[in-house]
Amino acid sequence: MKQLHEFDPGVIRRLVEREGWEKPLAEVRRVQLTTRQQIVFWGLRIYVVVMTAVVVWAFLHGAAG
Repeated sequence: MKQLHEFDPGVIRRLVEREGWEKPLAEVRRVQLTTRQQIVFWGLRIYVVVMTAVVVWAFLHGAAG
């Protein structure tokens, strides 16, 4: 596989221009979630905490017995 310094700079420049890589990226903004989406995400957080507690409890029970 060729290293970057082994390519002709002109070829690299044409690739960059053709693909539009020199243009700045579009601005990224936060999206306002709906109430339903916020409830779903809170539910997922609670689920992760509960499942983590179950795994820790099971591990401790298995390690002790």
